[in-house]
Amino acid sequence: MKEVEIKERVALKIGYLGTNYHGFQIQPHSEVPTIEGELFEALKKLDIIEDRKAANYSSAGRTDKGVHALSQVVSFDTSNQNVTPRMINSMLPDDIWVVALAKPHPGFNARKDALSREYRYFLFLADEFSDLDIALTRMRVASELLIGTHDFSNFSQHEAESHSPIREIKRIEIGKRKSFVIIDIEASGFLRKMARKIVSALRMVGSDMKDKRWVEDLLELRVKEQIEPAPAFGLLLKNVSYHGLEFVEDEYAKRRILERLKKDLSFHATLAEVLEDMV
Repeated sequence: MKEVEIKERVALKIGYLGTNYHGFQIQPHSEVPTIEGELFEALKKLDIIEDRKAANYSSAGRTDKGVHALSQVVSFDTSNQNVTPRMINSMLPDDIWVVALAKPHPGFNARKDALSREYRYFLFLADEFSDLDIALTRMRVASELLIGTHDFSNFSQHEAESHSPIREIKRIEIGKRKSFVIIDIEASGFLRKMARKIVSALRMVGSDMKDKRWVEDLLELRVKEQIEPAPAFGLLLKNVSYHGLEFVEDEYAKRRILERLKKDLSFHATLAEVLEDMV
């Protein structure tokens, strides 16, 4: 009699630096590196999953080329009962890591069950903000218009968008840290390049190139405008929220990841000072 294969649902919390990758989603018929491509390769080598469709695989979001993540979430079925973050990390490049694992209910879907996603953008303070306090006030006033449910057609990449342009923004917070304006945006979901286009719009309002009325016109579709998205390297997928999903963090994996990030921080902080000296 053939033994019945027992499968369980697993969810992984993944972080990555997107600099060297052409986005999160795997690109069929293309050899470009992606986060998902590296993840699948590791999961196959470890006999955790063999086929995405058979494993009912899902991901919380699809970040663009160069975008980073602290808390991307994927879910899948597996018959491997010994899955841990550290074993997966052993097969991943240093700039992709799994930090925590959860055992959700059998029907859990990382994309459909997400209550909200939160992005953080690091906007470098340029000379365009002659008075930072005034700029921040303008940006905060304009950001209040975006909160709620709206048609974000003017804040998305139209040609690649097949879904409804209606989205709900739950929260936008704008602050300052050292040489950056920090913009946090939490929404039920995001259209392609929506977060980066919102950042660009707020930047233009802050620098007095545009005003509050312009943002209103964009939301009410009184004008159609292709906003240039802010650069991808400043965007971080900070968190994805779920109801009742409890992740267990791997402390060993966390320590190794922190060691790796501190090395990167030392390198880039030093390089930033060198470049400033050159400027």
